[in-house]
Amino acid sequence: MNDYGRIPVCGMISGYNDDTAQPGPSNLFYINSKKLTMKGFIVIDYFSQFSEFVEQMSEWISEGKVKSEETVYHGIENAVDAFLGLFEGKNKGKMLVKL
Repeated sequence: MNDYGRIPVCGMISGYNDDTAQPGPSNLFYINSKKLTMKGFIVIDYFSQFSEFVEQMSEWISEGKVKSEETVYHGIENAVDAFLGLFEGKNKGKMLVKL
């Protein structure tokens, strides 16, 4: 990390039901020496910017500047497996159920 670097933290749903804590980084010393900021990120904190985000992100996706990934389960009968898969980290990108 560079001095004054920022570390956004999000997407931790796969660890919600863990019985034991995941091992953490062994180099936390750098948070102080590099004056880093580590902050949790929850999308609802930025809901007021949603329309601006959709407009800009749609443009970037259509231009190929941003590529999205998704995991698709087919059929309503697989909806429960898809939902539970979120908590097990079985998806890459957005988890969808196609009806």
